[in-house]
Amino acid sequence: MATEPVLFGEWVKPGAHICAVGACQPNWREMDDELMKSAVVYVDTRDGALAESGDIILSGAEIFAELGEVVKGAKPAYCDRTTIFKSMVTQHVQFDGQHYGYLCFCESFCDRQAICIH
Repeated sequence: MATEPVLFGEWVKPGAHICAVGACQPNWREMDDELMKSAVVYVDTRDGALAESGDIILSGAEIFAELGEVVKGAKPAYCDRTTIFKSMVTQHVQFDGQHYGYLCFCESFCDRQAICIH
């Protein structure tokens, strides 16, 4: 796993969606601070992300919503902004269903493709 970012904000086109799955140690990184702080960040669970995600912990990025909040309509999906779905692949979340669900959500409601890093 990466301990330094492998995806940089300067490389990402505005309005892109990134699915970042894994890198679930507080000192592991996939994305740089610029990307994390400029995007709207969605997570599978806040507790998991705040305890395990080096991308969130080290960048100080704000978590906008959990995926469940968006699916229930409690929080919006910002289709016109750069978004990140940071999944910690927690034990109580089935990876395939969660990952596939968010990809379908982005493609159906936001009409855009996703960049996935694992």
